[in-house]
Order: sequence, then structure tokens, then C-alpha cells
Amino acid sequence: MGSNASFAQILSASEIPSDEERLAESTRLEKKREEMDATYQKAMRECYQRFDVVGCQLKARDKRLVVLAVLRKEEKKFNALERQIKAFESIQRTAEKTSEAQQQEAANQREEAQQAAKDRQERTEQKKQDYDSQGKNRPNFDVKQREAAEHRADTEKRLKERTNAPADPLPSPVRDK
Repeated sequence: MGSNASFAQILSASEIPSDEERLAESTRLEKKREEMDATYQKAMRECYQRFDVVGCQLKARDKRLVVLAVLRKEEKKFNALERQIKAFESIQRTAEKTSEAQQQEAANQREEAQQAAKDRQERTEQKKQDYDSQGKNRPNFDVKQREAAEHRADTEKRLKERTNAPADPLPSPVRDK
């Protein structure tokens, strides 16, 4: 997001040239380079017609370097603008994709939250029903508790009434000496 704002500052909508303007500028720079090369080749041919060929070639080369430096400045400026535009467009595409993904994620989270709330409500209702039914089953529970207590008492009574003495313990194992 921060880098998106910085590109928005660098390239406002009014500063971004149209595609036609960018193509025209690119074509102009190419033509200027071709003209410069043609002028240099012409000057080199003229130098061969003079007595001082090397001196003439050096002057032609110096003129070419001056014009080339100006042309390179213009090309660098144009290429930097092109890179900024492409980066800005890339960031915009990413932001659009991200915003779509974030909207989908938010919708999914809302659905999950609604489903979770519905599940909690159902569990609460089930617990209320269980609690209410537990109160209705209280007499059955008391009857089962009494039956269990009677069964324990009967079992203890039978164990006490046993007259058989406990069996003798088993002999210890004999070891060979």
C-alpha cells in the first residue's frame, strides 16, 4: 500500500502520457537516432574527400558524441517514465486482485461466523432440552439409585453369610538344589 501511494505521487493521472503519446515519443527517439547515425556516416564520407582525414574524423566523432549524449538523456528519461508506468500498472493490477481476494475472504469469514453462531445456538437449545428432560427423569434416577443401593447391600450381606473358610494358600515352588 505504501509503495502504491508513492507511485501515485510520482505519476498522477495527468502526468501519465497516453499510449499514442508514448508510441510517438518512442518513434521520435528512434528517428532522431537514425538521423544522427546518418549524419555521422555522411560526415565520415566527406572526411575521406579532405586532406586531413583523421582530424576531420575526430571532429565528426566529437559532434556525434555531443548529440549522442543529448539523445541518451532523452532516452533515459523516456525509459524511466516507461518503467514507472509499467510498475504503477503492475501495482494497480495486484491491488485489484488483492482487493478481490480480500472481498472473497471477508465473505467466507462472514459465512463461517454465521455458521458458528448457528451451531452455538443449536448446542444451547440442545443443552436446554437435555436439562429440562433431566428434571423430568428425576424420579427414574432416584429409583435406580435405590435399586443400586439395595443391590450393594444384598451383595455385602451374602459375602458376610458365607461360611466357607478361605482356601489354603498354594505351596511355594520347590527349587532343585
